[in-house]
Amino acid sequence: MVQNMLLFSRFSRTIALVLCISLISNCSQMATDNRQRGSQIDNPYTMPADAYLALAKNQQGAEKQALLILAAGQLIYEGQWKQSANILAQFNPLSEDLAKEKLLLLAKIDLIREQPNAAISKLAKINNISTIPAYYQIQFHEMLATAYFITKHPVESVHERIKLENILPNEQTKTNNRLALWMALSSLSEPEVSVLAAESPDDENMNGWVQLANISQKKFKNPQDILAHLQNWQAKFPNHPGNYILPKSQNDLSNYLFPEPKKIALLLPITGPISGPGNAIKDGFIAALENSPNRYNINIQTYNTNGENIQNLYNLAIQDGAEYVVGPLTKANVSEVAKLAHPVPTLLLNDADVKPKNNAYQFGLSPANEARQIAAKIHKKGMSRALVIAPAGTWGKDIIDAFASQFRTGGGQVVETFYFSPDDDLTNSIRELLHVSANDAKRKKEKPEKGHNKPLRREDFDVIFLVAYPTQARQIVPLLKYYYAGNIPVYATSNVYSGSTNVSKDRDLNDVIFCDMPWVFSHQVGGRNWPEQFNSYNRLYAMGMDAFALATQLNQLLLFPAVGINNKSGIIYLNNGQEISRILVFGKFVDGTAELRPYL
Repeated sequence: MVQNMLLFSRFSRTIALVLCISLISNCSQMATDNRQRGSQIDNPYTMPADAYLALAKNQQGAEKQALLILAAGQLIYEGQWKQSANILAQFNPLSEDLAKEKLLLLAKIDLIREQPNAAISKLAKINNISTIPAYYQIQFHEMLATAYFITKHPVESVHERIKLENILPNEQTKTNNRLALWMALSSLSEPEVSVLAAESPDDENMNGWVQLANISQKKFKNPQDILAHLQNWQAKFPNHPGNYILPKSQNDLSNYLFPEPKKIALLLPITGPISGPGNAIKDGFIAALENSPNRYNINIQTYNTNGENIQNLYNLAIQDGAEYVVGPLTKANVSEVAKLAHPVPTLLLNDADVKPKNNAYQFGLSPANEARQIAAKIHKKGMSRALVIAPAGTWGKDIIDAFASQFRTGGGQVVETFYFSPDDDLTNSIRELLHVSANDAKRKKEKPEKGHNKPLRREDFDVIFLVAYPTQARQIVPLLKYYYAGNIPVYATSNVYSGSTNVSKDRDLNDVIFCDMPWVFSHQVGGRNWPEQFNSYNRLYAMGMDAFALATQLNQLLLFPAVGINNKSGIIYLNNGQEISRILVFGKFVDGTAELRPYL
C-alpha cells in the first residue's frame, strides 16, 4: 500500500469539508452535520419552512415570532436566504433568546453576502453565549471562526475553534473542526506562530497547537529529526486534540521520509513546441534556489525531455545521483514515469493516466481541482442550479465531470451543459442556450409593455460555471449579459485569466469570479507570447518556485494534513491519490483588472 494511503485514508472523508470551510460564505456546516448524523444535540429545525410559516399565521405574539425565526433559519438551509432576510426584517423587539437567534441568522446571511465584518459585529452583540442551547453555541463559534479566517485574522479563528472542541457533540464534527483549525494555523508565518505562543503562555491547549505548528514549519535536514520532534510533542501532550490529525503509524513512514536533497534533477522540455512552459517552470525553480540559504549546497541538473524516451531519461537522472526529481511536464510523459519505480521522491508536474507508484506525487495546475472548489463555493453561497459552459473535448468534459460530481454532493444540479467548438456561432449558441427567441433578441433593447411578465430567457438556473480561455471568455461573457443573464453570477476556473493585466480586453470579463493561486494576484513577473492553452507564465513560474519549496516541505506533507507554502500556491495538502492540491483564493474582474477578493 502506498505511503499516503497509510496517512490520509482517515482524512479522505473530511478534506472536502475543510475545503468548504476555507471557501466559506455560509458556515452552518457543523450544525447541519449534527442533524444529519443524529447527534445528541437537539436541532430546532424539524419541519420545512413552509410548515413553520403556515403555523405562524395562526399564532400571535411571542409564539408567532418564534415560528417565524424557525422559518427564517430553515429557509437559509434551503438556500433561500433572501426570503429569510425579509422575514427577519419584519419584527422587533424580541425576547432576549429570540433576539440572539435572530442575530445568529443575520450573521449567517452576512457571510453568504460576503460581509464577514458585518457578521462579526452582529455576533459581538450576543452576550452570555453559554446560556443558549448548545446547537446555537456551535453556530456562534463556528461563524466567528470562519469570519475571522476570511478577514485575515487566523489567530482569532484558532481561539474560536479551540472553544468549539469542548462543545462539539461527536468525533466526526471534532475532526472537522481540528482540520479547520489546522488550516488556520497553516496560514500563519513562523513569526506569527511565535507571537501566538507568547500571547498564550498558560494555555496548554493553545501551546500544544502552536508547538505542533512550529514543527510543521521547520526545515529538517535529517528526516529522523522531524519524527523525533513529533514523538517528543506527543509525550508532552498525550491527550491533546492535535494527536488526532497526525498519522498513527509514524514509524512506518520513516522509509518514505527523505533528507534535504543536494542534487536535484529537472526533467523539462527546454526546446521544442512546449519549451515555453518548461522554461517558465525552470525559471521559477532557479529563482527559488537563488533565494535559498542552501543555494550553494544544492546542485541542479536539467534534462531536456523534448524528443527523448522519458523512461530512459528518468533512469539516467537516477544513475547520475539525483536525490529529488521534478518533472516531467506533459501528461503523456508523466503517465510513463508514473509506472516506474521511484527510488527518490519524484514530483510529477501533470495528471497521470495511471496511479503513480510509491514515492511519486502529482503536482500541477489542475483545473479539475479548481472545479471542485468552485462547486463547493457555489453550494456554500446557497446556489443550486448551474448552467455550464465549457469547450468540447476530453479536457473540458473532465473538468465538468469534476464540477458536477462535487456539485451533486452538495445537493446541486447541473441544469444544462453547453460544449462549444472553435467554429461555433457563439451568438446564436448562447441565445439558444438561454432560450431567448429570435424575436426577443431583435427587440432586446425595447422595454417590455407595462404588465408584461413573460421572461425573456429561461429562469431555471441561478449560477453559471464557465470553463474558457480568455479569448473565448471575452466573447461568451458579453453575450450572456446581452441575452438577459447579466444578473446571474458567473464562476470560472483560472483559465479565464491570462495571468497578466490587460484592462482594455478584460473589461469584457467584468464581474466574473474565478479561483487562482495567491501569487497571481500579487506578482507580475512577466508574460510570454505563446498559445493561451499553455497557461500563464506567472502561474508556471510560481509552480516552479513551489516545486523547489517542496524539496524541503514534502516530509511535512506526509505527516501533517496541510502546510502553507510561502504564500504562492496557498495552503497545500496531499490526498490519498498521491496528488498535492492547493486551496485556492478567489478573485473578481473589476474595471478590466483581476482583483483578489478574500471575502468571496
